Amino acid sequence: MAPDYSYEDTLPGQQMTREERYARMIEYMNTVQDFNFHNGIKLTELKDNYASCSVELTPELINANGFAHGGIVFSICDVAAGFAAASIDRRLVTQAATISYLRPAALGSTLTAKAEPIKLGKTLSVVEAKVTDEQDRLIAHATFTVFYT
Repeated sequence: MAPDYSYEDTLPGQQMTREERYARMIEYMNTVQDFNFHNGIKLTELKDNYASCSVELTPELINANGFAHGGIVFSICDVAAGFAAASIDRRLVTQAATISYLRPAALGSTLTAKAEPIKLGKTLSVVEAKVTDEQDRLIAHATFTVFYT
C-alpha cells in the first residue's frame, strides 16, 4: 500500500474538515481564470488519492475532423492526474506522460477524466487517468509521472 501523505480530518489550526477543504478547492479551481477555466475544464470531485474533471466539447475544442482535439483530452487527464496525486498540500508538475486515444468523441459530448495514483512516492508519483464519454465509453487512457516541487 502506498504511503498516505494526506492530512488528518481536521487540519491543525483550522476549523474545517478535509472534505470541506476539498470542496473549497473545487470551488476555487472552477472559478480562477486560468487555462482550465478558458477551456471549460471543471474539477468535479476531489478526495484523497482521487480526482475527476469534465469538459463539454464545444466547437472551439473540436479538431478539423469534427472530433475532440487530442490536446483537450490530454488536458483533462493531466488536470485529474495532478489533483489525484496532489492531495491537499503537495505541489507538483507533470514530468512525463503517455496517452492512448482509443475512440473519438464528437461535438456536444461531455468527457470525464478520473484519475488515481498507481504509486505515491516522496518526490515522484505515477498516476493513471481514464477518459469516458457520457455513455461510459472509454475514450482515452493515460499514465502520468509527476514530480513534487
